[in-house]
Amino acid sequence: QDVPGYLFDTEGFLLLSLAAHGPGQGEVVEIGSFMGRSTCWLAAGLAQAGRGKVTAIDTFQGSPEHQGDERLRAIIEQGGLLAGFRENLRKHGLLEHAVPVQGDSQEVVRTWERPIRLLFIDGDHSYEGVCRDFIAWERFVVPGGVVALHDVGVWDDVTRFYAANMRRNKRYRESAGVDSLRSFVKL
Repeated sequence: QDVPGYLFDTEGFLLLSLAAHGPGQGEVVEIGSFMGRSTCWLAAGLAQAGRGKVTAIDTFQGSPEHQGDERLRAIIEQGGLLAGFRENLRKHGLLEHAVPVQGDSQEVVRTWERPIRLLFIDGDHSYEGVCRDFIAWERFVVPGGVVALHDVGVWDDVTRFYAANMRRNKRYRESAGVDSLRSFVKL
């Protein structure tokens, strides 16, 4: 509750469950970490199950949808969100279960080579941004692995991506959903 973010506890519990007990072998990757609310849920699941660390990819400068928030503007002007992100994980005893990677997901993916068992997409909420993140990272998701998408039904462009690219995708089967979080198993 004390970590700022836009994730309901029910959504966080689903992420925790997917991180701890989700199918497949490989990494857990989060695109869009903000102040670490979802990262804490993912890291807690990984810690619980002894299944590695979450790679949390973010610019830590706030997303375009955050730029109008006065509180965030002050944090960003003081050097960004990374210090707060680390502090939030530290105070919950989860810092050793997360690897923050500061950068744009499209740049980070250029050097990525490891298989992914859980890919959580919650970065750029524009239709084009969600498409870019999915196309760039999906190829690393192992068969039986999971792609989770946040803000379906909340952000128009994310909902559009879900309807146009995931609901009828023959390579994925929708496996779970709670509030605005949807998950899909790669067939």
